[in-house]
Amino acid sequence: MASGKPVSERSFVRFVAVLGTVGLLAVSAGGALADQTVEATFGLGGEYNDNVRETRNGKGDFVSHVKPGLRYQYEAERVTAKVDYKGDYSYYMQGEAPDNYSHTLDARVLLELAEDRFFLDIAENLRPVYRQAARGDLVEGDTTRDQTDQNTFTVSPYFSFKPGERTSLKTGYRFSDIRYAEEKEPGSGSRKFVPGWSSGEASLNRNVRQQHELFGDLEHEASETVTMLTGYDLMRQEAEEQQDFYRHRPYVGVRYEYAEKSMVRVKAGPMLTETDAGDQSVRLYYSADLSHALDRKTLTLSSERDYTDDPETGRSILRDLNTAGISFQFDRSTLSATLGYAEYESSLQGGGNKFWRPGINYTYELTDRLKASAGINAELDAGSTSSITSDRYYASAGLNYELTESSWLALTYRYKSVDSSDDASSFTVNRIMIEWGMTF
Repeated sequence: MASGKPVSERSFVRFVAVLGTVGLLAVSAGGALADQTVEATFGLGGEYNDNVRETRNGKGDFVSHVKPGLRYQYEAERVTAKVDYKGDYSYYMQGEAPDNYSHTLDARVLLELAEDRFFLDIAENLRPVYRQAARGDLVEGDTTRDQTDQNTFTVSPYFSFKPGERTSLKTGYRFSDIRYAEEKEPGSGSRKFVPGWSSGEASLNRNVRQQHELFGDLEHEASETVTMLTGYDLMRQEAEEQQDFYRHRPYVGVRYEYAEKSMVRVKAGPMLTETDAGDQSVRLYYSADLSHALDRKTLTLSSERDYTDDPETGRSILRDLNTAGISFQFDRSTLSATLGYAEYESSLQGGGNKFWRPGINYTYELTDRLKASAGINAELDAGSTSSITSDRYYASAGLNYELTESSWLALTYRYKSVDSSDDASSFTVNRIMIEWGMTF
């Protein structure tokens, strides 16, 4: 990894090389039996954004977008591969913000090295995330402010056994390399990957870390509806600026499928963390999920407590996350509503550590080709470790028209408002976009 290429480019080249090797192996093993799907997309769009820097009384600009995409799936007897790539090149016509190219990649290869026993799983994931962990998952359609790119490369050889007729065991090793991009210019939203300590080059990226895991997961079908769960995970994490540590995670749990498309799952256990400096901590982690389907309604409830990444500091922080959602499926429309509450350990830097996240979204098929959509979401600061609090509100509305079976035209409006206790940090953004795209 000593080349001068950006990390994201090296990662993509690395995965393409792996995918090519897999293809050669598959062909030599009987490629005629393989099932392949290739789908490319291309979009052109224009946008007016009245506050491209997202500052109080900020300036507007016209933005041109070029959006390439690729989906690839390969299925053979012992090889499964998929690639899902999306890119967006943004050109600011009046130069009020630097041009930017953002992209996402979800790629995976699964090799069955020994029939039903030994597997090799290789994955590459590149996606934008908020710089502060407490912001949670990205709001769909949000701008690139306060974001970074997370690049995760994973290799996992593992074994699968059937100790009994109703018992299955999965055990193996997992290596993960995780890093985050840096902004080219503070506040611009334009970012790039820089060499990290694990590349052998000069230390430029403090948020690079590597994880080694040994894991084992056991499932036993106690009945047709009840499955008992247990397992153990030992992780070693090495990072540049954060303390290296070992983490032990045993757990027990149960999955109960009480009706068709309805299920309850609970899993819990202690987490013991031991740093190289000799510090120790024990935290409880758990996850509980309920999915209940009835006619055209689906109810979901979830609650979890676990560590999550904070790109701003490179640390793992403890998070409690609770969500509830309900969706309705009508003849020509869908309606969904969600409510989430997240609480992060108080040592989190950068402001709030407790948030409410309500949201409601609606789609309607006006005709067979014309669809309308609208949504309102919010991020409400319910507790802050700093004197400045911020609430964020999002609204969107759009029309999508299928010109042909392989092309479409979309018109979208997006609104964003940040209401801060510091008036100088409050602002609003209005964006109106038109996009043409095709699949081939």
